[in-house]
Amino acid sequence: MTNNELRLMAYVDGELDAEAAREIEALIAADPEARRTVAKFREASALLREACAEGFYADGTARLPPVPIGPVRRALRRFASHAAVAVIAVVVGFGGGLLSSNLMVTERQHLVDEVAEYHAVQSRETKHLVEVTAAESADLTTWLGRRLERHLAVPDLTAAGLHFAGGRMVVIDGQPVAALIYTRENGPPVALCIIRRASGASGVRIDRRGEQKLASWTDGAYTYIVVGDLTDADARGLAERAAPQLRS
Repeated sequence: MTNNELRLMAYVDGELDAEAAREIEALIAADPEARRTVAKFREASALLREACAEGFYADGTARLPPVPIGPVRRALRRFASHAAVAVIAVVVGFGGGLLSSNLMVTERQHLVDEVAEYHAVQSRETKHLVEVTAAESADLTTWLGRRLERHLAVPDLTAAGLHFAGGRMVVIDGQPVAALIYTRENGPPVALCIIRRASGASGVRIDRRGEQKLASWTDGAYTYIVVGDLTDADARGLAERAAPQLRS
């Protein structure tokens, strides 16, 4: 893949800063081939998002999604997701030898998408922001720790202006996710989500989904995602503060 194609893909994924994005927009305006490439990337991205789409809870109550997600639907969803990855591989000209690494990236992207959609809704809550409050943090960490099969500690992020409010359990792909919720004086709540997913360890990566910035990393057994209306630097800083405190 050429350097321009990599930059165009980063532009479509919302990973460029404002100055770099303006440069790409100027390139798109002047270069028909760049416009066609961006259109292909966007089409492939839309296909992947549609394949990975799931219902989510609009509030903290136990509410079923419009279509029950049973084993057959989950299997079809995984098949559609893998098919979308194959389409992307063809679009960008990847060889078959790189497909497995793309699947790993796609799973992380899927988790980022799911967490961003959930948090965009849940962070608007006030009275029902959490299931278990910070006053019951021992009960919360025991409960969620059992679900995740690990010792669970709540990172102290007060130095970054965040105050632990409590937490809740979210479900993604039939697996429990611990969502630790932090409030702040200026801005909506921030969440730290912990998901049991075995994969290769990786450093912090920043993604953007609408107004949400997400800093995600994995230690080989668990994936961690900080999500909120944050700057890139703030999201990364919170991830770097939380990571050492989460080592089990």
